[in-house]
Amino acid sequence: MNKLPDIFPQLTTDRLLLEPVTMDMLEDIFFLFTDPHVVRFYHVMPFSTMGKAMELIRHFHKAFREKEGIRWAMILKGSRQVIGTIGLHQFNASNRAAFSFDISSNWWKKGFLTEAMHAVLHYAYQELQLHRIQAEVVNLKSDVTAILDLFGFVKEGQLRDWQRHNDVYGDMHVYALLKNEYRGL
Repeated sequence: MNKLPDIFPQLTTDRLLLEPVTMDMLEDIFFLFTDPHVVRFYHVMPFSTMGKAMELIRHFHKAFREKEGIRWAMILKGSRQVIGTIGLHQFNASNRAAFSFDISSNWWKKGFLTEAMHAVLHYAYQELQLHRIQAEVVNLKSDVTAILDLFGFVKEGQLRDWQRHNDVYGDMHVYALLKNEYRGL
């Protein structure tokens, strides 16, 4: 059984509030997932309706309620604008979980994702007592691998033709970070 709390934890960084994704954020979530630069990392089509964003928010709520995952909205302090999401899922009895994130391309290379990752990884290792956090990457020619490297994630392998998108198969690359390797502790 994982150690996800019953009450959603709110985290803060210098410039961000990390809070649960709510229906009040529907327009920001829709905008985020209509960004083709963001969704290409998921191998999905950009959202075309608000209904898709509503489904995603409901999915985040259900995952937390059932202790299967936790997804924070990355909110700019002051403006309350949602610029991305970040979270953990696929918890198991061996104290491991999967890690994923997305951030609007308007906010890339400004340090916001680094701030959010520090807060979430610290919470995961200290509060949830995770031993291993895994990230799966579908596009190696991206800044995703650079930020994983920055935090000390190690590439462990490649799952060939793991996912199909638009009738084209693509590889999945697996990265992991163990608690004793995390540079933020």
